[in-house]
Amino acid sequence: MKLLPPLNALRAFEAAARTTSFTKAGDLLHVTQGAISRQIKQLEEWLGKPVFIRHPQGLILTPAGSVLAKSIEQAFGNLTNAVTQIQNLGARQRISVNVPETFASRWLAPRLRGFHSRHPDIDLSITTNAVASLREARQYDCLVMYLAEPWSPCDCRLLRQEQHIAVASPELWSDGRSPNLAKVTLLHILAGAKRLPVWENWLASKGLRQVDARPGIAFSTMDQAINAAVSGAGVAVVDAPMVERDLHEHRLRRLDEHELTGPQGYWFVEPRERGVQDAAHSAVVALFQAWLLGVSRVTHA
Repeated sequence: MKLLPPLNALRAFEAAARTTSFTKAGDLLHVTQGAISRQIKQLEEWLGKPVFIRHPQGLILTPAGSVLAKSIEQAFGNLTNAVTQIQNLGARQRISVNVPETFASRWLAPRLRGFHSRHPDIDLSITTNAVASLREARQYDCLVMYLAEPWSPCDCRLLRQEQHIAVASPELWSDGRSPNLAKVTLLHILAGAKRLPVWENWLASKGLRQVDARPGIAFSTMDQAINAAVSGAGVAVVDAPMVERDLHEHRLRRLDEHELTGPQGYWFVEPRERGVQDAAHSAVVALFQAWLLGVSRVTHA
């Protein structure tokens, strides 16, 4: 047994249901009234139920006809949307992306040229706004969030964990010796009103319990702490990829080769359900995610 009635019969039915007339349906499809009548008879035989009540004032849908008409309307609507999306595949696509401030300026921006060369028809709208709720997140097509674990309201995928290193301006070296952490100013990073315990974790991993991690200067972003370190204000423990260029151009220098995987990382977050976005737009978001994952692996390696 076939799963669907003949498509010509469904077309005839849809036109007749819309116009409530076999004659008008025939005009709409450029066939005779008799051809429409035969198609409807074939459909009713296939279903085993009548779909119309023939009335002098016009056709009236039966309960079976009403169910079928609603389903066909939805199916044809989906087909129309699909065709429109296919026709728009060659057009420019724009997605909105919200990311942490330091991630945007120190990691993402230097790599965007590579994304644009691979996907010249995709425009990115990049913001660095604070996001604390799902309602705020759904303003964007996707986000990169700084998290210790997946954000439960959304689909999340880890791009990479932070890799902490200690850095300072080369000016702070004396006779080839790195700065004394017990005497130098420590540069901290805030999360809201609280300091992130990056210094405590880094010192503990080195076994340097004699160094007090509490004093120092705290900044609202890692980018500010890095800039302060470049200026010689003190020593900072930061995510290694965020200072690649500063290290390469000798604005910063690592205190040693010690590296510590941080408890937090950068996660790719899709706040909207896939059904909310059309297929073509979702595919563009997926392309951006795939590019981020690929570049993150290269950076980590």
